[in-house]
Order: sequence, then structure tokens, then C-alpha cells
Amino acid sequence: MSPIEVRREEDSELLGHLRRTGSGWEPVTVFHAPLAGPAGRDEAEEIVRRDGLSCLSDPWWVEEAPDRWTEARIQEAHPDRLRVRWADPLADQPPHGHWIDPRTVRVRRHRP
Repeated sequence: MSPIEVRREEDSELLGHLRRTGSGWEPVTVFHAPLAGPAGRDEAEEIVRRDGLSCLSDPWWVEEAPDRWTEARIQEAHPDRLRVRWADPLADQPPHGHWIDPRTVRVRRHRP
């Protein structure tokens, strides 16, 4: 079953998705990273509506290499790409940040 889009009613902005799991519905971001564990459908949708966009301003963790996680800030989010800047102000990075593919690079909301 494909994930179900959750959109804001006023302007149809994509807030995130609901993904069916064996134990309920998992609320996920626009780029399909989990926001919380599985829950009932109504609860999962409420989590997406409450946290789906606002959590993008929080610190996130990107697995740059196997078992090497780096703290990042999301600058732009799409289902198939993220533009991030490393949180470390001394990190060597372009001023506009890095584009990563969240389908091939693991991205987590909480420190692993």
C-alpha cells in the first residue's frame, strides 16, 4: 500500500505522509523519515499535522558514511531530495548546503 499524503486544508501544502505498518500507521515527513512510532490512523495523522513541517527546523542527523552520523539543519525538503547544512560551523561545506537523496541516505530526527 502506498503512503497516504496529509495536506493542509487551507492551501494543500504537503505536511507529510501516513505509512501503513503491521501495527498501525506510521507518521512520516515529506521525505518519509519517521516522526513517531506506529499509532492509530487518527493519532498518526494528528502527529503529521502538528509536527510534519515544524520539525524541519529542528536538528536532524544524516548518516554521511556507515555509522558516521552528522548533525544537520534542513534548508529545503522534497520527497526525493533534501538540502542540508552541517550544524558544525567549522565544517567545510558550500554556502548553499548539500543536496542529499533521503531515499539512499539515512536521515533521522533524533541522534542515533
